[in-house]
Amino acid sequence: MLKVKRTVSWFLSGTLAAATVFAAPLSGAGATTTVTVAQAQSVVAVPMHVTKGVQKLVKLLPELSSRFVVYGGDVDGPGVSGVVVTFAQSAAEADSSMDDAIFDGQTGELLRLNLTPKAATKPAYPTEQQAKARALAFVAGLQGTGTGNTYQAREVYKNKDLLTVRLVRVLNNVVLDDDYDCLVSFDASGRIVWFSTFDGRLYEKVSPSSLPSPQRVISSELAVRKWQESRPLELVYLLPIHHQSEQVEAKLAYVLKNGVIAQQHTGSALDAFSGKRLVTANSRATTNPAQTINVTGTGEKWVAQTETQARDLLRILFRLETEKLPLSVYEASYDNGPALRYFIWGNFGEGVPDADKISRMATFPEGSTNGEQHHLLVTDAKTGELLAFSTKVNNPQWSHVKTDKKRDRMEADKLLKRLTPSGNNQIQITEDGDERYTSIIADPLVNGIPVYGVNQSVENGMYTIRIDSWTGTWDQVSINKPASVKYPARSQALKEQVAMTRLLQTYPLELTYIHQPDYKKNTITWKLGYDLSFRQTRSHCFCGGESKVDDTFYVDAITGKVIVNE
Repeated sequence: MLKVKRTVSWFLSGTLAAATVFAAPLSGAGATTTVTVAQAQSVVAVPMHVTKGVQKLVKLLPELSSRFVVYGGDVDGPGVSGVVVTFAQSAAEADSSMDDAIFDGQTGELLRLNLTPKAATKPAYPTEQQAKARALAFVAGLQGTGTGNTYQAREVYKNKDLLTVRLVRVLNNVVLDDDYDCLVSFDASGRIVWFSTFDGRLYEKVSPSSLPSPQRVISSELAVRKWQESRPLELVYLLPIHHQSEQVEAKLAYVLKNGVIAQQHTGSALDAFSGKRLVTANSRATTNPAQTINVTGTGEKWVAQTETQARDLLRILFRLETEKLPLSVYEASYDNGPALRYFIWGNFGEGVPDADKISRMATFPEGSTNGEQHHLLVTDAKTGELLAFSTKVNNPQWSHVKTDKKRDRMEADKLLKRLTPSGNNQIQITEDGDERYTSIIADPLVNGIPVYGVNQSVENGMYTIRIDSWTGTWDQVSINKPASVKYPARSQALKEQVAMTRLLQTYPLELTYIHQPDYKKNTITWKLGYDLSFRQTRSHCFCGGESKVDDTFYVDAITGKVIVNE
């Protein structure tokens, strides 16, 4: 979602196109009177470079010439940061209009356009060739002359009620990676209603002489063989994103190792000269690999439906006595997930609602003693099944507990045994702690196949145990694995070679220029690689945590179908 800081100025875009910096609806084309509108919060001069950007857009889309323009100030969002301008049918509709554009705050170039599509009784979409020609002309008009940035119209596809054209940047007859793509969309009446360029790369000048020459790359046939030899796919079980009380069925899938969209290339990309993988040297997969261990689980069931059961669970599993601490119980339901019950122990001060105590676990009221604790137990409200537990300590730096990493790991291993099913369990363990915390991230293997949740972050496992080494307390314990899972047999999976063939049939390898930015030095290094020709259509946003498995696309290991989640 875009974050908007709205500073408002209104003017008529047709008059603006006549080269005024700010204007009102006027009869004289050359006038420059300041806008005066009762509803405006403030009236400010529009930056000259933004004025020029609006002028250029109005010339390309004359329908905007009669609109009132609201200058809204800075925006910051996925793949675009600049200033927003809204196009309203009248001054009265300025706050409600959904038609807007984002311009570069420094250069005034158009970064994103979003106009409301019009419904059509008889759809009048342009033909594929017309759409490509008009999209290319629109982008060429935005660039102006002499930029040397060549684009080709690649695919044309329907997305809901819009017909979208993807434009791909080409240099030396080689495509640039999809950060340089542009998207132009038409509504059912044939209007251009959407445009986007990630991070303004449409306007970035790239000299052909700064790129590696494609003359001595390995052949496409050899690239395919090298790609297959690198075994880029991993067979995994995928579980639903939300914990569910009922039995869930795991998907058997071949996913791409090292991800699809987290870098400027997929995790399977090859150097076009050597045929070796282009995996980033300091990626998590290379710096913090998992180890597989055998855990003999006790198969104990940890359930708390009542206050008494909750206190007993803390005493038996976590060796915590809570009789002297006040206890609050709070229930909440969330979209697409089960209702949760929160058992909250500790003093939070007078007047703090139970719902707020969850977010104030680390906040202690004035007068609390050093070492005072808050505890939080989270269970499935329907089944009572343990989902998570955490403890926060007041002034942990004053703890008298000696920091002991070996002790913490032994405690974590003991707890893992009591959380896992009865008998021998193969578990993938990753240690991800630091000087203060000992963190164990554990994911089971079933039939020798790792089990992951959809959108599961790398910081969390099916079992996550984190101990505060300063205090020796359980900082966080969580269980993301559903209580009952049906796993397809490994024998049902297609052979790895078949899965690779299906993926290559869908997204053949393509010779691609891949940019690798160094944000500290503010430089870009170009690599020439062979990569899968998948080009994403969603907003490029790598904010938030990294996912353990990138399911942007994967091969269904039973049907062989390539599944795309965008």
